[in-house]
Amino acid sequence: MKYYTLIIITYVMTSCYDSKQEPKNNVYRPEFDISNDNKNIICSYYENNKGYIYKIDIINNQKRKISLESKYSLIKPIYSPNNKQIACLATTLTEEPKSKICLIDIESRKMVDLTNDSSLILEYVFSPSGKSIYFTVAGHFGNYSPIASKAPHGIDIYTIDISTKRIKKITDLNAYNLHGLSITNNNDSLLFHLTTVDNKSGLFEMDIKSKNLLKVNAVNDLRAKDNVSPYEYYGPVLSKDNSKIAFSEPYELYIMEKQTKISKLIFRREPNIVNVGDVKFFYSNNYLMISLPTDSKTSNSTGENFGFYTLNPETNVLKELNL
Repeated sequence: MKYYTLIIITYVMTSCYDSKQEPKNNVYRPEFDISNDNKNIICSYYENNKGYIYKIDIINNQKRKISLESKYSLIKPIYSPNNKQIACLATTLTEEPKSKICLIDIESRKMVDLTNDSSLILEYVFSPSGKSIYFTVAGHFGNYSPIASKAPHGIDIYTIDISTKRIKKITDLNAYNLHGLSITNNNDSLLFHLTTVDNKSGLFEMDIKSKNLLKVNAVNDLRAKDNVSPYEYYGPVLSKDNSKIAFSEPYELYIMEKQTKISKLIFRREPNIVNVGDVKFFYSNNYLMISLPTDSKTSNSTGENFGFYTLNPETNVLKELNL
């Protein structure tokens, strides 16, 4: 059972780097970010088979394209700490994908490259000061088994100084899988899900200076208690105040208090069970915003579309945003 669930989530995490799985027209990608004032979200929207960055006013339901025309597909946008810029990945639409980090000024819409497209960059996060970015790079894109799909492997963490564009490799993990990159608000630790080639797997917090890894486990594994596969801690997300961690399991979403390590199931939709696409904490309160697969598509769209929902983890009440 544990092996089976790993296959499911690996597909979810890596399908965005398979050109055959790239979304087509008039659909949202699952990844998004929320402005500090909770009034806007940024996400990728597909037009003419390419992703563009949009800012959506969730109060007035107004959508504005931020990115200009590009030969790349622009995905996975995140706000800078001052909310004046957006970082995104510019990805090639090829069988062997490559990607680079770009910065977009929200007002002028001017886009500049921070890195080149000679490697496959997967995820990234701003330092709290906004002066640097931590990001993950795959050393290999392929399959380690004849029955497995191609996916990024050999992953390590790098950092780039935004002003000088100086890049430094900070780990030698050569990880089979590494995702859900978050950073503490005092810039001392990174949080992520890690799977090594020797099958070490789970949620880890890494001290940025010493590179020491601390495994983070909930004191109450609710899945194991119900005799299903125990927590794998997929897609971990750290709240802005560092007090909570949200993480996904097959068709479920949990929240864990970081200090007490007590976890709680906050989402599982029945009877149509689905995997959560992306998760963000609202920065000014304890609500979450999540993306979920939706059937609402325009007549000429193909591929899986995602809608955006708010979730109250105290009451588990889910509300769709009409965007």
